[in-house]
Amino acid sequence: MIPPRFAANLDWLYAEQAYLDRAGAARADGFMAVELQQPHLHDVDALTAGLAGLRVVLMNAPAGDWTAGERGFAALAGCEARFRDTTLRGLDLAARLGSPRLHLLSGLAQDTPQARATWLANLAWAAEQAGTVMLTVEPINHRDMPGYFLHRQAQALALLAELGSPRVALQLDLYHCRVAEDGESLSHLVRALDLGLLGHVQVAGTAGRHEPGRDEYAAELALLDARGWPGAVGLEYRPRQDTSAGLAWLSSGAH
Repeated sequence: MIPPRFAANLDWLYAEQAYLDRAGAARADGFMAVELQQPHLHDVDALTAGLAGLRVVLMNAPAGDWTAGERGFAALAGCEARFRDTTLRGLDLAARLGSPRLHLLSGLAQDTPQARATWLANLAWAAEQAGTVMLTVEPINHRDMPGYFLHRQAQALALLAELGSPRVALQLDLYHCRVAEDGESLSHLVRALDLGLLGHVQVAGTAGRHEPGRDEYAAELALLDARGWPGAVGLEYRPRQDTSAGLAWLSSGAH
């Protein structure tokens, strides 16, 4: 049985299946929740039907032309119109799919005063449009995504504190955190919890971004339990083999 706190990211897991069949595969394995990275690329009615009985806990807003290297627009001066368009499209789809969280990507930009001001202004506007949806922002390490604006935990927490919006929170991918923060993630999780800024958590094995080791995130998951944090933990990794066969790491009891 999959512990209910875990959500299958359908853009990473079950890649051996056609996209619209992945929800059924996750349901068959015992998942109760899923994440969606690029749901806007698929027929919404077919996607909704396939998701029946599953909670969507997080989805991404459109991030532009991924194949052309676009990775969102929040920090990109001159791209405010595109940021607003993709945010509104994301919010509309989140409402249709019942997702309570929407990830807004920051884009490829140097961390300059202009980029920070653009990011703050864009996120302030987005927060006003969000309604009951929680917006999330995620630091992504520069090894996997060179040039991404938001890439360190302290940078993200400082910007969120300056923004000061209850509708925007941190999406803490413990894999990205360990890669960017010298292999350490527990203290960063503690900090986000202490500040009340933690909106979502994701995991992947630090080596190769495959399945985590059985106890790789035991301390972090135990902390979430001890704090009574109610959110989901997304599984955003590249399975070494058939997805279902690779789920054995969840039997560890460290969750």
